[in-house]
Amino acid sequence: MSRHYEFVSEVGSRYLASATKADVKKVAFWKPTQFAWPYLRDSQHFLLGMQKRSMEIDGDRFVWIEGGNPRGEKVVLLHGFGASKENWLTVIPLLRKNYRIYAPDLPAWGESHYGHGKLYGIDQQVERVSLWMSRFKDSPVHLVGSSMGGTISALVAARHSQCVSTLTLMNAAGVRGKKTSRFEQGLLNGKNALVAHNFSDVVKLFMWVTHRNRRVLAAGLAPVLAPMITGRRDINHYLFQQLMSAPPAEDLLGYSDIKVPTLLFWGDRDEVIDASCIDTFSELIPHADKKVLSGIGHLPMLEAPRLTVRHLQRFWSAGKSACCDDVEVNPA
Repeated sequence: MSRHYEFVSEVGSRYLASATKADVKKVAFWKPTQFAWPYLRDSQHFLLGMQKRSMEIDGDRFVWIEGGNPRGEKVVLLHGFGASKENWLTVIPLLRKNYRIYAPDLPAWGESHYGHGKLYGIDQQVERVSLWMSRFKDSPVHLVGSSMGGTISALVAARHSQCVSTLTLMNAAGVRGKKTSRFEQGLLNGKNALVAHNFSDVVKLFMWVTHRNRRVLAAGLAPVLAPMITGRRDINHYLFQQLMSAPPAEDLLGYSDIKVPTLLFWGDRDEVIDASCIDTFSELIPHADKKVLSGIGHLPMLEAPRLTVRHLQRFWSAGKSACCDDVEVNPA
């Protein structure tokens, strides 16, 4: 068994042994909290010129937004745990002129439906996303995945390379780094900082997952998103336990099967997934380029959207690029 897989399994088993079990009855009848968020979300989509689309996948509604240049190269953006397609709204205005953008809510997240009794481990999510991405087999996309979405993106690229022209793993989950992050240390003790139970937890969450401008981001986003985030506490807890119970099977991990041009993109102040994980990914995907941003946390697209887009476009233009230094110091 590989070193990184042993660590993922260890974190999962220790977390499940220590954490309070999810309330299955609450989850079975869970409904999204509404409040004002749906109206704000839809108005944001409208102002950005994005259109909402949906289709049925695995018997449930799968939702995404798309827009931008209809003749541009296609870009697919996959969000991480506890997030939604709206995580990418800061970079969409910077991409829409030249690219056709697709940003889905992963199954059971955002507006995509959750089916009680179904599994939402990484392998299941990879297959669902791959079904949706089969539309791109004749016109491959630039695939970008953040955190959990990075794991899913990597395995989509490994197993369904005909749909992917380039792959960007942004602070991606799924491997062991040389250092144990603050978040991983909490999991080993049965605590999950990504599941917020009250407003105070939401503020702490934004302070945890970001570094640059984190006080501004927390002050601006927490009041708006707290009802939605705390309203998902039971389902998020349940989904995380599913992820920990069923990590990708070792013989299916497939990172070394990734052949498309790949960019490993990380913030060096990430407290969720330590930046040393980039070296593990580099061992598994030897042809990958690396970019580590100084003073950036777990969510580069929120903390430094212009810088993030600049490096994405440079990588997409060059394909397998040698244009990136390993570390950027004090990015503007």
